[in-house]
Amino acid sequence: MAELSGAKTATGTPPSGLLVEGAARTKPERAGGKAAALALLGDKFDIPPFVVISADAFDDTGMDETAQAMLVDRLETMGTGPFAVRSSGREEDGIAAAHAGQFDTELNVDLADVPEVAHRVWRSGFSDTLADYRRAKGLSDAPQPPAVIVQKMVQARAAGVTFSADPLTGDRDTAVISAVEGLADQLVSGDVDGDQYWVDTDGVTTKFTLAGAGRVLSGADVAAVADLARRAAMHFRSPQDVEWAFQGDRLFLLQSRPITTLPPSSGVASQSTPAKEPVADTASKKERRRVRDDAVTIWDNSNIVESYPGVVSPLTFSFARYVYAHVYTAFSQLMGVPKRALNDNRAVFENMLGRIDGRVYYNLLNWYRALALFPGFKANRAFMEGMMGVDEKLPDELAQKVAPESRSGLAKIWDQIRLGRVALGLIWHDIILKRTMTRFYDRLNAALAKSNAEIDAMPASELAAEYRRLEQALLARWDAPLINDFLCMIAFGASRKAMERWAGDPGLKRHADMLIGQGDIISAEPARLIREMGALAAETPAVIAPLLAGNVAALSQNDALEAAFERYIGKFGDRCAQELKLESLTLHDDPTPLLKAVGAAARAVEQTPGGRKPVWSQGVDTEDLFEGRPVRGRLARWLMTWAKARVRDRENLRFERTRLFGRVRRIFLALGRRLESADVLNDARDVFYLTVDEVLGAVEGAGVTQDLKALASLRHNEMEAAYKRPDPPERMEVHGAHLIGVADAKAAKGVLVETGASATGLACCQGVVTAKVRVVTDPRREALSPGEILVARHTDPGWIAVFANAAGVIAERGSLLSHSAIVAREMGVPCVVALKGATQWLKTGDLVRLDGGTGEVVKLEETDAAND
Repeated sequence: MAELSGAKTATGTPPSGLLVEGAARTKPERAGGKAAALALLGDKFDIPPFVVISADAFDDTGMDETAQAMLVDRLETMGTGPFAVRSSGREEDGIAAAHAGQFDTELNVDLADVPEVAHRVWRSGFSDTLADYRRAKGLSDAPQPPAVIVQKMVQARAAGVTFSADPLTGDRDTAVISAVEGLADQLVSGDVDGDQYWVDTDGVTTKFTLAGAGRVLSGADVAAVADLARRAAMHFRSPQDVEWAFQGDRLFLLQSRPITTLPPSSGVASQSTPAKEPVADTASKKERRRVRDDAVTIWDNSNIVESYPGVVSPLTFSFARYVYAHVYTAFSQLMGVPKRALNDNRAVFENMLGRIDGRVYYNLLNWYRALALFPGFKANRAFMEGMMGVDEKLPDELAQKVAPESRSGLAKIWDQIRLGRVALGLIWHDIILKRTMTRFYDRLNAALAKSNAEIDAMPASELAAEYRRLEQALLARWDAPLINDFLCMIAFGASRKAMERWAGDPGLKRHADMLIGQGDIISAEPARLIREMGALAAETPAVIAPLLAGNVAALSQNDALEAAFERYIGKFGDRCAQELKLESLTLHDDPTPLLKAVGAAARAVEQTPGGRKPVWSQGVDTEDLFEGRPVRGRLARWLMTWAKARVRDRENLRFERTRLFGRVRRIFLALGRRLESADVLNDARDVFYLTVDEVLGAVEGAGVTQDLKALASLRHNEMEAAYKRPDPPERMEVHGAHLIGVADAKAAKGVLVETGASATGLACCQGVVTAKVRVVTDPRREALSPGEILVARHTDPGWIAVFANAAGVIAERGSLLSHSAIVAREMGVPCVVALKGATQWLKTGDLVRLDGGTGEVVKLEETDAAND
């Protein structure tokens, strides 16, 4: 090691300027290159606070005592630490030589240790390694004691290094990011590999590689880091190598230095000159240059996954998208939203749904935009989030963009007037809701009056006309379900909020209890009928085994059972698993799930005579919670009675949606048969690979593609590939055009899987049960044995055949108003929903204790691996 030079004068008096402060921090000759760069960036970038110690504050024995006192005084104003201590040499971080890795750096240094550590960093300026480096660069090999930076440590969730230009190709239009979780010291030292992201000038990630199973940075993080590096390059007028760190959502710049080994890049400015638009650009660069797109789309399938689980066909998606657009436009008009506002927001209503890798998602921002057309958006927003069961609420900054708050006094007064008008309208609609529902049922029954046999016999042109009649008669006049849904949103949210505010946790518990077993929800009727058929089957024991095997011929051995079975199919034949997916096989097509459920119910009767009885609540009682507060008690009781009625009607009206979708399914299947017979399609069920417009266009003459066979084949292959891929994240934030940004967003989140002995979800129905679980992924092929607990990702009304024999229910998805919760409450079955990763955490045969009152699930015993 070279000889250390002293810092004190001959008399021992410490020199002045022991700490480099003020304007001197921007001078490399005093503060060193790194500190000067940070000081120059301080006004425009978020940089952690730092102190610069002059190289003159040290000698071979340590740090000057006066300098130590001054340093501690400065650092105490920055907090207790920890601190990063790094070098700042006069020629360090220069364009000719960056000196990267030649000086020492120490992180997470306690306040008391800073002087000693700072001295070690200063001593690294005398190393033989540094002298060799400087000789190789054509610089003086004399000792180079650096100034020392002491900087407040960032408690980083992610950190890394970004080059504002590609260091391998020299491409100034591509920033290259390396990122790791936590601090970036191991990344910089080369001990670990990080994620790599290549980002173009529009902030679009053109490619990326991941070091682990999940992404370190979200799409928004990547864009922010790339922008940070490019702004630093513009500031210094040369491409930069930037270190950065995220503390929460706050992005800090830790240091910036020139890229000293950047290859030349044709058609762009040199590294020592400011970036300019090239005079002569190549055709390839013009082709790949995109206009910056700052649009944000949030996709969320928190609630809609119950209606459209997994991959859905193009026919289903196109029909659902049309339905959502038209019924919510009609509803908004019914609620007094001006026609001009509806016309201005036509794109909002037409894009309430999206399809990502074959799965259906809510375009969440458009839902908020639609809701924002109504006054009182701030309150209704919370209610809507509760009903939809979204895991993450809309950030306030996005909510402000969707619906900016009124600033002027007149605007606020007008908002209050509009809110009052809507409130009066809602009161009126609530008063006449029973009449509205009666008229709706009359319209629906008239529109669906034709028998299935009549539909099946129609020619193609009549089938297309029949579908158009349904559109006109129902989709534009779907008033009762939507009015009730909106009232349900308000009633449920208001009553729950009131009970929490007025009675705390006991109030919330009572609010959940009041939803238990109303006795007149149609979703629970299939379970009752299945139990009754099970009792009939138990009278003829010989039919039980054939029923469990799915043998429909076994019904003929019991006339009463056969008649009950036919009545069930007549009423609930369209209520199949995934019933809103038009491609789903109904009980008309395949009664096997129902046969197995009846067989299991019969077996349960054999083992437990009398079976399980549903638990129904006896109205709404709040007197014990509001003793001495009669007015508040009466108001709470009224709110909960109102909410209870709206929840009941919401579930019942959803069955009418099932009837409509069942009729649409039958119409399009019949059209598929007509197209198959005309050799337009290879198979009747290929119709599901087409959109509504494409099928009707083939009949009515508005189609733009003649080769429907090829189109169906293309879509079939796409869906088969989508089936094999894991589901995308439940929630994604996409930046810019969908197809450009969605791949980046899909990789941003993973699924958390429980690994402990217990986990807690959302409690939905009280009761404690200890039993073995069965994980069911396809209710059409799987059935529960008596006394088992159902575990599923999500359920829909078609799961009722499985519910009928469940001792308890655990679902990964859902809310208090989801189908799983409502039917479980109606049947008196303990239920927990929103238990993330339950189908991976639990295996069929595991013994668990399920507490539907607290939401806790305890794994008591794991199944033998051989039985997994």
